[in-house]
Amino acid sequence: MTTLIKDLINIPEKVHKGDFVLRLTEGITDDHAKATLDNYVVTPQLVECFDEALHLVKGAVDQNSSKSTYLHGSFGCGKSHFMAVLHLLLRGHPAARSVAELQPLLTKHQSWIEGKRFLLAPYHMIGAKSMESAILGGYVDYVRRIHPKAPLPAVYQSDDLLENAQTARSNMGDETFFRVLNSGAQGEDSDDEDDDWGELDTTWDAESFETALKAAPRSDQRASLVSDLVQTHFPAYQRLAAEGEHLVTLDDGLSAIAKHAKALGYDAVILFLDELILWLASHMGDQAFVTREGQKVAKLVEATTADRPIPIVSLIARQRDLRELVGDHVPGAEHLSFADVLQWWEGRFGRINLEDRNLPEIAQKRLLKPKSTAARQQIEEDFEKTTRVREDVMDVLLTSQADRDLFRKVYPFSPAFVQTLVAVSSALQRERTAIKMLVMYLSQNRETLALGHLVPVGDLFDLISEGDEPFSADMAIHFKNAKDLYHRKLLPLLEKEHDLRWEQVRKAGAEDAKARAFLADARLLKTLLLAALVPEVETLKNLTAPKLAALNHGTIRSPIPGREAQIVLSKLRKWAGQVGEIRPTGPDTNPTFSVQVSGVETESILEKAKVHDNRGNKRRKIQELIFGQLGLSSNELFVRHSFTWRGTAREVDVLFGNVRELPFESLRAQEPTWKLVIDFPFDDAGKTPLDDVNHLRQFEEQSDRSHTLCWLPAFFSLESQKDLGTLVILDHILAGERFSQYAS
Repeated sequence: MTTLIKDLINIPEKVHKGDFVLRLTEGITDDHAKATLDNYVVTPQLVECFDEALHLVKGAVDQNSSKSTYLHGSFGCGKSHFMAVLHLLLRGHPAARSVAELQPLLTKHQSWIEGKRFLLAPYHMIGAKSMESAILGGYVDYVRRIHPKAPLPAVYQSDDLLENAQTARSNMGDETFFRVLNSGAQGEDSDDEDDDWGELDTTWDAESFETALKAAPRSDQRASLVSDLVQTHFPAYQRLAAEGEHLVTLDDGLSAIAKHAKALGYDAVILFLDELILWLASHMGDQAFVTREGQKVAKLVEATTADRPIPIVSLIARQRDLRELVGDHVPGAEHLSFADVLQWWEGRFGRINLEDRNLPEIAQKRLLKPKSTAARQQIEEDFEKTTRVREDVMDVLLTSQADRDLFRKVYPFSPAFVQTLVAVSSALQRERTAIKMLVMYLSQNRETLALGHLVPVGDLFDLISEGDEPFSADMAIHFKNAKDLYHRKLLPLLEKEHDLRWEQVRKAGAEDAKARAFLADARLLKTLLLAALVPEVETLKNLTAPKLAALNHGTIRSPIPGREAQIVLSKLRKWAGQVGEIRPTGPDTNPTFSVQVSGVETESILEKAKVHDNRGNKRRKIQELIFGQLGLSSNELFVRHSFTWRGTAREVDVLFGNVRELPFESLRAQEPTWKLVIDFPFDDAGKTPLDDVNHLRQFEEQSDRSHTLCWLPAFFSLESQKDLGTLVILDHILAGERFSQYAS
């Protein structure tokens, strides 16, 4: 009896869009904190990462120096979740400090954390117009929520604002003007700590107002006046800040933030910049924007003026090599310019690596946890049975980075599947994280996925073919081209070969033998497409027939065990002869296969020149090919070829034509010269090589002896004749200046 995986682990019936994606600004709230911690798996490597992050904060506080670090890792490795848990730890949330795996770490850092107050500001960068609007405007918005009675930070440009204030004072009169202004400065009577502002606690009158107007632009008096004006007379400035208008430079703004937080009693400001790199990547088509805003990132560390009374610590989530997000549409010089910007940051920022090796343990605890002890034992036994494979197959499934213990954690997936998944999910929108894609696969196959079957790597293509598109414009085009190639050429190829429509395969399911064979072949082609999409991943490099069979282990059936690779090689060679995009390279005994994913719609170009696919041009092309192989230099229908045989000069007349149409006189040799007649490998509909043979028999009966040799080749199949027609059209299109005409 077949046991389904869903009977042993909990698999949801449906996966929703927001599942398995934590948004930092939501995950740190009191309402969501427990769920954030319950869903977080703290691995030993992540404990080391938390230790690095806490040391970074400690160093900033001890040295009173701003510091920044990247949280470096692929999509789905948990950067947002890491920030949320760190946020909860630093603010002393009881649930966070009770996480068992973090207890030794908290004990280690307790002495310096005790008594410290951190202003922990989370950011959602997507949609921001500039670094100033995102960081300074975001800080204003955050502080207004957690300290609603506190004055605002001095992040607003003051000249225009103060000019407007003087106009308002003139129009309203001093009594009304200062009463409104002081309503913000004084706040309401309260014991709240926000009211304790020391030097910034000002009651405005005509004298203090005039003094602040004449004060230096960066002075505390002027900053206090601007803050109160924005809070009382000109609240619209708070909205404009979010849009990047009327804000000071980022350098001055960060100084103002540090002073503001210091006045509130904090020891450090910690900025959680969850989307900064993605925000820059989304503007990659605008190189001027990326260069301008990218250079500001260094200001998080390097202040032009040394007037930050408390340090600012920035944690920036970063995906793997951001340079891969720069599309091919970006010229080489600008590509290098952006690389220089990245290099500029690299030397000034720390780096905390959230490694992909955390994923198997996270997947085991969050997705693949057995329902019971009996279920665990059954999975263990089946894993040992299923993985009794040849060493070369196991090497492919494990990759160079995994071992059997890791394989066991992700079973029924393989390390090769997970490695490919990480690379693919890195190219998709952040809603399609690696964890989410794993659970999506389980959910979609919960009624058919049985114990004892490894998930083939080729099945990943189906996951990325549905739902969200890749967020990078160039990657979106690349993915679209791959899907178009599959549905336009590869799927019809399989339907014809198996005499099944895709709808029939889906309806029949894997229980049907013909449908199962169809799906096995489809997985091979889909694996090639995945390699075209993410060629940098180890699993998909150098795809030979044995490697393709191993990556889709269990789906290719051979009457003789161990000969699956030979079956795959035979299939791939046949498909490469029918689809030009499938390309074998290397030795014939074990070639490497790849798929060329192109965005050019060649069929429409060929269609325009289809009229040139005619009988005359096909005959001419065949003669050109045959004469080239025989070493004959002439392209005429009739040619005399001279050669030396056994020391004697010889001549032979070569005639290329349709034997059944040739008159007997054309078949007769002129003594003592021999004649070689080469027939076409095709003829009119209804005609066969037998018609040529009959014509030659009539020639023998009605003519004298002749030194004539006739070559009657087997006729091309319909597919080969179609390929010949395509070759004729291509020759015509690519001759001279015709391509521009046909490809317009």
